[in-house]
Amino acid sequence: METILIAFSVGFLGSMHCIGMCGGLVSALSMTRPRVWWSGLSAYQFGRIITYSILGLISGWIGTSLKQIGGFDQVQFVLTLLAGLIMITFGLNLAGWMADPLSRISTRAIGGLGLVRRIKSAASKSTPVSWFGIGLANGLLPCGLVYAAIGLSIASGGIAEAGLSMFAFGLGTIPAMMVAPALVRILAAKRRGLVMKVLGIIVIVLGLFTMIRGTGLMHLLHGSGAGHEPVAHQMQQPSKPQGPAMNYDPMGYDMPGSHQH
Repeated sequence: METILIAFSVGFLGSMHCIGMCGGLVSALSMTRPRVWWSGLSAYQFGRIITYSILGLISGWIGTSLKQIGGFDQVQFVLTLLAGLIMITFGLNLAGWMADPLSRISTRAIGGLGLVRRIKSAASKSTPVSWFGIGLANGLLPCGLVYAAIGLSIASGGIAEAGLSMFAFGLGTIPAMMVAPALVRILAAKRRGLVMKVLGIIVIVLGLFTMIRGTGLMHLLHGSGAGHEPVAHQMQQPSKPQGPAMNYDPMGYDMPGSHQH
């Protein structure tokens, strides 16, 4: 459950970055019609989430296979650290302190997936099916956030949890993607930069949290106060069993038992 919440948070907090790449595609799709076509836009988002969920199921299958082979603890450790590092790098880029290392690859991927051609084709279609297809293809674009979420999904070691994690990641990106065209226009340049910096810092903190969680340091911190309990038990000496009650006999002998009259 914790992995699912982290994946959703990564998608939600980092979705402002998506405005630069995926948001441009959304804007291009929206500009093909005089008004915002919510049916087509929803189909586009649904297509992205389907792709993310499929990637999650594949990641979960990989994690489950690695779990059966053995040494999965080391794999979890490495993948969680990589996911945290990707989040930190992405946060630095989101805040404007580092260039996007995947920008050129993403630009080439847009051409390789034929998204521009698909958008032109979708402009003449009256059904949202074509927009759904664009969303499916868009989910395959190179993205640091997606890679971080996939790393967490593999580290989860379960197919269902991995699929739900990527599904939650996709859900987290929807709010910004749905309002991407209007949001870019509403926010002034200075405010937009400030919002990006705040979100970038939050993503960096989330990346650090993921790394700490993966190294087991958090469990160590939680268990640091548990060492005092044995001492408390040692302080309580067990009471020695007492023998049978001894009654005084007037003749000078201690007789066991009790005399009831």
